[in-house]
Amino acid sequence: MVTLQSSIGGQMMADDELAALVGSRLCHDLVSPLGAIGNGVELLGMIQNASDELGLVEDAVQVAQARIKLFRLAFGRAHDMQDIRPSEIEEAASSLSAAGRLRIRNDIAQPLPRMRVKRLMLALLCLESALAYGGEVVITPDGVSAHAARLRIDPDPWSALAAGQPPAEPRSDIVQFILLARTGPVVVDEAEGHLTIRV
Repeated sequence: MVTLQSSIGGQMMADDELAALVGSRLCHDLVSPLGAIGNGVELLGMIQNASDELGLVEDAVQVAQARIKLFRLAFGRAHDMQDIRPSEIEEAASSLSAAGRLRIRNDIAQPLPRMRVKRLMLALLCLESALAYGGEVVITPDGVSAHAARLRIDPDPWSALAAGQPPAEPRSDIVQFILLARTGPVVVDEAEGHLTIRV
């Protein structure tokens, strides 16, 4: 049996770094086919009358493209010297409000370092899990906050995140909690109808 070890610069590659590279690769490979579908839908719209069916496909493609951008920012590799524009953050976050369940306001006015945006998008995905019944979300340079009439809090990931630890039982649906806890300090504030994650 041959054991292979991945390394960068002679050092073992960290699991988080490898996961970020996988995330970047998946998002990169999905951008082109989604773009091609979008172009195809646009061409169809030019040669035939508008229809509900075509409109549904167009809306779905736009949401998928925005979702890929969100995943790229949240799960992709973050370069220290790269800044992300507020418009990119707003476009990525818009994928969560497409169904009309969430209302998202972006209060970021200046470009932010890529790693900070990564942490904000991970925090946004954590908040999304608590807003199954809808609500309002505000994104600022320091964190994300939500207001909702009803929150759905899964105790394990939220308690672990508040303690700065990964969840006791990792699952694919809470991977954002794991990654956020590993990227730096987190402060979680919860009150009646309010939930804030400061990064």
